[in-house]
Amino acid sequence: MSVIELKDITMSYGPNRILEHFNLSVEQGTFLTMIGSSGCGKTTALKLMNGLLTPEQGTVCINGTDISHTDINELRRGIGYVIQEIGLFPHMTIEKNICYVPNLYKSPDKAAIAARARQLAKTVGLDAEMLKRYPSELSGGQRQRVGIARALMNSPKIILMDEPFGAVDEITRKRLQEEILRIHEELGGTIVFVTHDIKEALKLGSRVLVMDQGHIIQDGTPARLLEHPATDFVRRLVAG
Repeated sequence: MSVIELKDITMSYGPNRILEHFNLSVEQGTFLTMIGSSGCGKTTALKLMNGLLTPEQGTVCINGTDISHTDINELRRGIGYVIQEIGLFPHMTIEKNICYVPNLYKSPDKAAIAARARQLAKTVGLDAEMLKRYPSELSGGQRQRVGIARALMNSPKIILMDEPFGAVDEITRKRLQEEILRIHEELGGTIVFVTHDIKEALKLGSRVLVMDQGHIIQDGTPARLLEHPATDFVRRLVAG
C-alpha cells in the first residue's frame, strides 16, 4: 500500500520551476533516501508531503487521502519531521522539548507522556539524566538525537528527515545512521530521508531516489544503482 503519493506535481519558486509533472509513490515500511544536487527539488518534495508547501498543480495524498481536504495540523501530528537545524526550544528542558507536541494539544495523561519521553530517550541513545538538561548543555549529536525523539513522540507511521545529520562530525554521523536504522527495524513505519551524501543514501535506503533538475533520474535499490547506473550523472554520483 502506498502511504505517500505525489501525483503530477508542479512547483515553482518565483520564475524558477523546481518540480514539473513530478510523480512519486512510497509504500508502507520503505526507507526511501533522496539524493541529488542542490536545488533539484528534494526538500521541496519533502515539504509537500508534510503540507508545508502547496503545489501549483497536482495532488499530494497521505494514506490515500488528498491532504488539501484534510486538517493540516492533524496531518502533521501523525508525521515525524526532522531537520538539520533541529529547532529545539532553548528555554525548555530536553524532556519538555520531546513532549512539546502532545503538551501542545493538552493531553491529560502527563505521566504517560513523561514515561514515553524516557522510553524515547533510551531508544535514541540518550541517558535519562539528560532529560533535565537544556539544549545548550548538549553536544550537536545529542541535540540531533533529541530532534529524532521528538519526531517519534506521537508514534508516527511516517517520518520525514531533511539532511538531519549534515551538521555533526563524521563519528557522530555514523552513530546516528546506525541509530535510525535500528529504530526503523524496531518500530517499522516509513522514512523519507533527504541527503547530499551518496554513501549515506546507499547505506540507509532500502530504496534510493536520484534527482536532477526536478526530475527522477533513477529509482531503485542501492545494489541496482551501484551495478546498473542509469545515466552518466548517476554513474559519477555512485563513483564519487
